[in-house]
Amino acid sequence: MQAELVKLTSKGQLTLPKEYRDKLCLDKGSHLSVTVKGDTLMLKKVYELKPLSDNDPIWDMVGIFDDRSRAAFVSMEHDSCVANGELG
Repeated sequence: MQAELVKLTSKGQLTLPKEYRDKLCLDKGSHLSVTVKGDTLMLKKVYELKPLSDNDPIWDMVGIFDDRSRAAFVSMEHDSCVANGELG
Protein backbone atom coordinates (compact mmCIF):
# COMPACT_ATOMS: atom_id res chain seq x y z
CA MET A 1 0.00 0.00 0.00
CA GLN A 2 1.15 3.45 -0.82
CA ALA A 3 1.30 6.16 1.86
CA GLU A 4 -1.77 8.41 1.95
CA LEU A 5 -1.91 12.05 3.03
CA VAL A 6 -4.59 12.85 5.61
CA LYS A 7 -5.43 16.17 7.23
CA LEU A 8 -6.26 16.86 10.87
CA THR A 9 -9.47 18.70 11.72
CA SER A 10 -9.56 21.58 14.20
CA LYS A 11 -10.46 18.97 16.86
CA GLY A 12 -7.37 16.86 16.08
CA GLN A 13 -9.38 14.17 14.26
CA LEU A 14 -8.40 12.46 11.03
CA THR A 15 -10.12 10.10 8.63
CA LEU A 16 -8.37 6.85 7.82
CA PRO A 17 -8.57 6.01 4.12
CA LYS A 18 -11.31 3.47 3.34
CA GLU A 19 -8.79 1.10 1.77
CA TYR A 20 -6.94 0.87 5.11
CA ARG A 21 -10.13 0.54 7.17
CA ASP A 22 -11.31 -2.27 4.90
CA LYS A 23 -7.95 -4.08 4.98
CA LEU A 24 -7.96 -4.10 8.82
CA CYS A 25 -11.76 -4.62 9.15
CA LEU A 26 -12.09 -1.36 11.09
CA ASP A 27 -15.66 -0.24 11.69
CA LYS A 28 -17.31 2.45 13.78
CA GLY A 29 -16.29 1.77 17.38
CA SER A 30 -13.08 -0.12 16.51
CA HIS A 31 -10.21 0.61 18.87
CA LEU A 32 -6.66 1.55 17.90
CA SER A 33 -3.64 1.99 20.13
CA VAL A 34 -1.58 5.09 19.40
CA THR A 35 2.18 5.40 19.97
CA VAL A 36 4.82 7.89 18.91
CA LYS A 37 8.42 7.12 17.92
CA GLY A 38 10.34 10.26 17.05
CA ASP A 39 8.23 12.02 14.43
CA THR A 40 6.29 8.86 13.53
CA LEU A 41 2.74 8.26 14.75
CA MET A 42 1.81 4.57 14.81
CA LEU A 43 -1.71 3.14 14.98
CA LYS A 44 -2.34 -0.51 15.76
CA LYS A 45 -5.64 -2.37 15.73
CA VAL A 46 -6.73 -3.57 19.16
CA TYR A 47 -8.60 -6.86 19.16
CA GLU A 48 -11.50 -7.25 21.56
CA LEU A 49 -11.22 -10.13 24.00
CA LYS A 50 -14.48 -11.86 24.67
CA PRO A 51 -15.12 -13.50 28.03
CA LEU A 52 -15.34 -17.28 28.08
CA SER A 53 -18.80 -18.68 27.57
CA ASP A 54 -20.25 -21.11 30.08
CA ASN A 55 -20.00 -23.92 27.50
CA ASP A 56 -16.32 -23.31 26.64
CA PRO A 57 -14.50 -26.67 26.72
CA ILE A 58 -11.73 -25.27 28.92
CA TRP A 59 -14.09 -25.47 31.92
CA ASP A 60 -14.12 -29.28 31.60
CA MET A 61 -10.37 -29.29 32.16
CA VAL A 62 -10.24 -27.20 35.33
CA GLY A 63 -8.52 -29.18 38.08
CA ILE A 64 -7.76 -32.33 36.05
CA PHE A 65 -3.97 -31.90 35.92
CA ASP A 66 -1.74 -33.43 38.54
CA ASP A 67 1.24 -32.39 36.42
CA ARG A 68 1.02 -28.58 36.18
CA SER A 69 3.56 -28.41 33.33
CA ARG A 70 0.96 -29.84 30.92
CA ALA A 71 -1.64 -27.31 32.07
CA ALA A 72 0.44 -24.41 30.67
CA PHE A 73 0.48 -26.06 27.24
CA VAL A 74 -3.29 -26.56 27.25
CA SER A 75 -3.78 -22.95 28.31
CA MET A 76 -1.63 -21.70 25.41
CA GLU A 77 -3.51 -23.92 22.94
CA HIS A 78 -6.83 -22.65 24.26
CA ASP A 79 -5.73 -19.01 24.01
CA SER A 80 -4.67 -19.63 20.41
CA CYS A 81 -8.08 -21.08 19.57
CA VAL A 82 -9.86 -18.11 21.16
CA ALA A 83 -7.64 -15.63 19.29
CA ASN A 84 -8.44 -17.39 16.02
CA GLY A 85 -12.18 -17.29 16.73
CA GLU A 86 -12.49 -21.07 16.94
CA LEU A 87 -14.25 -21.02 20.33
CA GLY A 88 -17.22 -18.92 21.35
